[in-house]
Amino acid sequence: MRRTTVAVALLACTGVLVGCGSGDDETSSRAPEDRTLVWSDEFEGANGALPDASKWKIEQYADATDTEKQCYTNSTDNLHTDGQGYLVISALEQAGNCADGWYRFVTSGRITTEGIDSWKYGRFEMRAKMPSGVGTWPAFWAIGEDPDPSVEWPELGEIDAMEYVGRDPTHLIGTIHGATDSGERWFLQAETDAPEPLSEAMHTYAVDWDADRVIWYLDGQEYGRITRDEAEERGVWEFDRPFHLILNLAIGGVLGGEVPEDLAYPQELVVDYVRVYQ
Repeated sequence: MRRTTVAVALLACTGVLVGCGSGDDETSSRAPEDRTLVWSDEFEGANGALPDASKWKIEQYADATDTEKQCYTNSTDNLHTDGQGYLVISALEQAGNCADGWYRFVTSGRITTEGIDSWKYGRFEMRAKMPSGVGTWPAFWAIGEDPDPSVEWPELGEIDAMEYVGRDPTHLIGTIHGATDSGERWFLQAETDAPEPLSEAMHTYAVDWDADRVIWYLDGQEYGRITRDEAEERGVWEFDRPFHLILNLAIGGVLGGEVPEDLAYPQELVVDYVRVYQ
């Protein structure tokens, strides 16, 4: 998710979708062939409860690296289950100091499985409804792990299962990031356009990867893939390691773009489930 500045479209589906996602349905939420469900959160907590602490760590800080506007908090105003099987991540117009000392005018939520669970290869899947406001930037993504603490991003690798920005409401992006031999970042993307704004209904977003390829899906339909050989033309294949998940709603930033002064709050990312298959 971080520092995504130039789109490199490897496989894209645009206009009238042919072989691309065109809406959430029963098929899109079934277990994929040759995969077994190994972890999930169906967000069945009580109304107003924080996400399950045995599955998620709540991050609290202001993300200044991407010029984002929000402060991530552990408040149930920003992160809560609704008692109906959904997680609601809300961006709110709330001024104040963040946990790391920055001052922000917007609060939001970010959760991760870092330090709790991670997975080497498999399928990360989320069913969710996107926010509608210009300037919103929700993402469902993963960062690699290494036993050597000196190994940092981008050498760790990054897999973006989905990124969306409110100013382009039908557009969906999937990305992988890695490093060159000299440590510089490289990245490749797959993109698609849905027939209607992704904020109008629940859709299923997934990425599936193994030692040879990364494949993205919208509502169970593949819309892009990157092979190991294609990635290694750019740099090092960083994806033979465990990855932990991250789910957040950013406001503004490099990809989120300008935030209108009249943006209506709350802006909400509503998540039905997150599942991991291997």
